[in-house]
Amino acid sequence: MNNSINDHFGNGDFKHTPSPPSTHLFETLKSIDEFSNSLTLRDVEMQAPLSEELTVVVLDTNILLDYLDVIQVFVTEVEERGLPVLIIIPGVVIYELDGQKNRERLSWFARRASSWLLKKVKERRSVKGQALNETCKASGNWKKRDLDAVPEFGSERSNDSLIIDCCKYFLRQRRTFLCSKDKLLIVEAESEFVLTISPSRNTFSSRDIAEALFGAEAAARFKFSKYHATYQNSSENLIQVTPAPEPDDDVMDVDDDASSVPQLLQPSHSLDLLHVQVIDYFTGLLLELVARVAGPDVRSFGCSNSASKHAPSYSRKNFATWGAVDCLDYLGAKKRLPRTSPRVDTFMTRPYEGVGARRGQDWSRRDWETALKGLGQIGDDWQEGSIRESVPAAQLHISRVFAMPMRPTGL
Repeated sequence: MNNSINDHFGNGDFKHTPSPPSTHLFETLKSIDEFSNSLTLRDVEMQAPLSEELTVVVLDTNILLDYLDVIQVFVTEVEERGLPVLIIIPGVVIYELDGQKNRERLSWFARRASSWLLKKVKERRSVKGQALNETCKASGNWKKRDLDAVPEFGSERSNDSLIIDCCKYFLRQRRTFLCSKDKLLIVEAESEFVLTISPSRNTFSSRDIAEALFGAEAAARFKFSKYHATYQNSSENLIQVTPAPEPDDDVMDVDDDASSVPQLLQPSHSLDLLHVQVIDYFTGLLLELVARVAGPDVRSFGCSNSASKHAPSYSRKNFATWGAVDCLDYLGAKKRLPRTSPRVDTFMTRPYEGVGARRGQDWSRRDWETALKGLGQIGDDWQEGSIRESVPAAQLHISRVFAMPMRPTGL
């Protein structure tokens, strides 16, 4: 877990004071908390098949910060395969993410996690936040300390107890796992008969989670993805080394979609990995901006009876399929976009998927800085706090990566 200095227990109750000033990150996390309290386990189960076989996976803060890409892949694969898995985010973890916004190296990862969580909890499918009444406490509210509870030393220990309480609540109803890097928390969870998943190596993957939940044979049969490199906060990840592929002892798994892809298609250079994160994250923020600007009109995009063949290409697409280029084209039609070289839309295009698009390592440091400055100007022009606040978080990691000794080329 990652303890926030702003999480504390006044009069025995959990209280959270956002670090000033109030930011888009805090508002996002507040929305997750409020939305979580409007749902029950049954509400989410109604959206999923085989709910009687549901397995719950509770996530600790350190997993969201260090392994968000792995969780995203796992959730996508669970949903594609229609498997009965529900990811639970403890209430205290939601507030711990806010505590990372002023920690330079963690702000980027906390913002990525919060944006993804809000999107997923709104879908009501396989990710859910803990509601206030989803607790084993006699008070019936996870934020309220029971009157007869023994006070615990330190807010970090108290936050750990809240995560264990969340696990124990869901364990009463379904098979429940805790996924955490915190060894002490893992030991405590296992003492309460909660099953656990803990990354034991740098090659943690969706396949590892699936093996813990379903067994190795089932994980292979459902073709959960094996390890692929991601940009992380740990300095070790900046060393440009791709682990050798593990031998596959399951003959049926020879055609695994993740392991059969040629290595040349799996990026490992830190600039390439960070570039992918920048594209995905800021595309989400641009979509939010377009939805705010367009209002109800977003529902008309892609309707055959509302867009002529001469209309802009974005207007002929369903809004759910829009990418960064579509968003920027739409915004540019409303207000002139900043003139940059490279253009923001070119930089925000995945490698080789558009004219001029390239890998992260193929852009110079000046290119990176120019593109991020352009995104910041768009945030200023449209008074979009989410973009303005996120640009400095990304810029710090750009400087960090360019300051590290790296091989000149990567996969």
